[in-house]
Amino acid sequence: MQLKASIRQRIGKPSRKLYREGKLAAVVYGHDAQPTPLELDRLEFQKVFVKSGRTHLLDLVVDGGRTEKVLIREIQTHPRRLGPIHVDFYQVNLQEKIQVEVPVHLTGESAAVKRGDADILQPIHAIRVECLPSDIPEGFEVDITPLEEIEQELRVSDISVPKGVTVLDDPEELVVKIVHKRELKVEEEIPAAEAAIPAEGEVGAAGEAAAEEEAESEG
Repeated sequence: MQLKASIRQRIGKPSRKLYREGKLAAVVYGHDAQPTPLELDRLEFQKVFVKSGRTHLLDLVVDGGRTEKVLIREIQTHPRRLGPIHVDFYQVNLQEKIQVEVPVHLTGESAAVKRGDADILQPIHAIRVECLPSDIPEGFEVDITPLEEIEQELRVSDISVPKGVTVLDDPEELVVKIVHKRELKVEEEIPAAEAAIPAEGEVGAAGEAAAEEEAESEG
């Protein structure tokens, strides 16, 4: 999968201005490479990320020239805007092992849950592994069909791992468990007038957001 980028010349330019231009600030780095600031098309990145996630190698094409094998390492988002505002890419060496987090996907259906007697408890949603970049699993599929009764569970040691992949997490760490149906507690509603009054020393969220927007527009 390919993603186009260009060297970011305007290093000090705020990410919100790039955002308004439909661009996205980024950086690519690796243990044998100096960090390089980039900018890329925001919509193109979002389309690629939907398909690749954090476990697929990407061909990052910089200024139409060199192509680098990278993984998406970190995505920064804005508290009020939808989508990312900055991305970190990690340049990999195909001959060296790396550590990554592989997502856990639950499949199947537990009979106890289907009957309405139980809920699914999933404490972790990713497992950390070490392997060559080309051996990174897309995800770990965990079938919960055999967990027919309450209190049955699966741990990290129960996960099937491909050859060449080493799990780094504790093998006894709980991945999924069938638990008793939760009893939902109805919380007392706070009167609207009381909820609207911020506590002493606090600023209302709307006023705080307006102040930030005003500061950004002045910048």
